[in-house]
Amino acid sequence: MKSFQIVLLLLVLLPHDLLWADAGVSERIQALSRQIEQNPKNPVPRLQRALAYMEDNQPEQALADVRWVESRGDPADAAYIHGVILFRQKHYTQARPYFDRYLREFPTQGSALGYRARLLRDIGENQLALVDYETLISVNDTLDPGYYLSAARLMADQPQRGVDDALALLDRRIAERGQVTSLQRYAIDLERQRGNYQAAIERMALLDEKLRATPQWQVDVAELLLLAGRNDEALLYLDVAQEQLLARRETAVNRQLMETAKQLHKQAQATP
Repeated sequence: MKSFQIVLLLLVLLPHDLLWADAGVSERIQALSRQIEQNPKNPVPRLQRALAYMEDNQPEQALADVRWVESRGDPADAAYIHGVILFRQKHYTQARPYFDRYLREFPTQGSALGYRARLLRDIGENQLALVDYETLISVNDTLDPGYYLSAARLMADQPQRGVDDALALLDRRIAERGQVTSLQRYAIDLERQRGNYQAAIERMALLDEKLRATPQWQVDVAELLLLAGRNDEALLYLDVAQEQLLARRETAVNRQLMETAKQLHKQAQATP
């Protein structure tokens, strides 16, 4: 690997704010401009300045720096940052070839995989997007739960994968990291969508203790119990929810939840 490519790879792997932790974006641009004046042939400060220009909402200046690098060397060297600039402007079709070019050389680079996965998802290439999400998950075990949610949603919607695969992915991450509310919530939604109300109820019981103490949780469990035909049990949860809401400050959210609880209560009593 060329020395410049090694520097570039380190650049895209590091969080940008760590590179310039004590400087605002304007100061960064000025400092990088001085570096460029001192060593005009060095492409790395230009690529760093391109990122700073994007952060400062100056996309044309950012593209000018990237194109300067592309015109004086291997276009693949600047492809990642060029792709990021276009992606942030929502020019997804134009951005795609740049991420493709970069990932041909660095096929497991996490930031580029993440951008291309979102790009492919947003243009409807869901199967290819899922491939990128799964590759990213396989090479980085510190990802935000949002990546797992995105991958699970894509899995659930694909006939050749389906809900079972999506739930397996969510459960594996929960087993690795402990309860993650957003992941368990989506798992509950999946169980509910396929009519497995008992599994959804069991997953509700696994949510964080603080959530289980809220009237919203009581109402959500009651609704699942009603769907499962367990009306008497649902009434118990609805009674608790209404008692909790009466003890709380009246807000628009609490009023709406109380109305929902009352409607479900009537439904539970009316249904044999």
